[in-house]
Amino acid sequence: FFDSTIGKIGGKRIMEFGYGDDDDDLEGDFETWKDNVFWPTLKEMYMKDAEVPILNDDVDQLPECAYEVEYLDKTAKPEMQPEQINNASKYYFSSYDCPVSVVRELRTKEDSGSTVHVEIDISKAKGLEYSTADNLGVLPVNSSDVIESVADSLGYDLDATFAIRAAPDKEWQGSPFPNPTTVRECLSRYCDLTGSPRRSDLKQLAAYAKDPIDKKALLRMASKEGKAEYKEKIVDAVFGLVDILRMCPSIEAPLEHFLMFCPRLVPRYYTISSSSSVHPKSVHLTVSVTEATKKDGSILKGVCSSHLADVKPKETVRVFNRESTFRLPQDTSRPILMVGPGTGVAPMRALLQERAFQRKKEKKQVGKSILYFGCKKRSMDYIYEDEMKSFQKDGTLSQLHLAFS
Repeated sequence: FFDSTIGKIGGKRIMEFGYGDDDDDLEGDFETWKDNVFWPTLKEMYMKDAEVPILNDDVDQLPECAYEVEYLDKTAKPEMQPEQINNASKYYFSSYDCPVSVVRELRTKEDSGSTVHVEIDISKAKGLEYSTADNLGVLPVNSSDVIESVADSLGYDLDATFAIRAAPDKEWQGSPFPNPTTVRECLSRYCDLTGSPRRSDLKQLAAYAKDPIDKKALLRMASKEGKAEYKEKIVDAVFGLVDILRMCPSIEAPLEHFLMFCPRLVPRYYTISSSSSVHPKSVHLTVSVTEATKKDGSILKGVCSSHLADVKPKETVRVFNRESTFRLPQDTSRPILMVGPGTGVAPMRALLQERAFQRKKEKKQVGKSILYFGCKKRSMDYIYEDEMKSFQKDGTLSQLHLAFS
């Protein structure tokens, strides 16, 4: 769309458009386009007779670091103004700590998998409101085992308190997360320790490896020639930073350098499965808990789904609302057709609650509501079965079509 539109309003193409496959190797596709199209085109246009300097690619020298860390007294608390915050991580600062009131399993014991129903109390979160079918952003938390493993690998004191600021002669781009904070809190909430790093990240890591064998392995997988090995040993094996630090124990990185190259832990979004009219002070989520066995025999757990499944009543989760364009028709008399297999039924549950409220409480004329739902087996993972029967019985759900694999 953007490519064609820019041409229509007078933009002049100066080089071939590049495409990348995010399901395969997006970074590799970009590198191929950059080396074969982007740089050659710019050189031909602007640097025909110029000599290109040879860059020093010495990985024995630590990369420049944009951050500087100052260790503080443990009583220091975060006090930051909006202009001090990096725009890319505003959700770290604008989210709410809300208590969980309910966590219950939706699948039967016959199913080895897990889908949990989670209810979050937002009654005391001033400013946190939602509309039916909005999305809830949940800030995940790394497990204590992962945090301790990383700290042990790099020699960090988890209880140390620190503040982060710009290194000398570096422009401050805003704080990447609330601080002062402890190393434990930082690794827990703000660092992606389990996601597979990119090949360019491996090249950065190589600069911190003291053992030539570790350095060579990282550089090999970071190279174009090592793309297949990277896919096999990192992507397919679901190897995260925590695993790489175990695999290459000679890696040594000061905290400020680690914070520079470690990706941030981003929020996960769940379509809210409750009606804001029926449950204005509570948000319901329907969460499929990710758990799988990795190639090395260890267990891979979804960082956010496991966090939500393991939280105990009255413990808090950090959340914020993101508005959605997914809405019921303004004319309530219009019929709706819903398709929601598995946890895809979450927003449909919210819509059915809203339709029942419109019909029973607001006395509006409500059109037909038709739902198609599917799962593996009725006796295993037919989630919210009792509620669907109740919606059918009271006339909210006009038709329910089921498909079991």
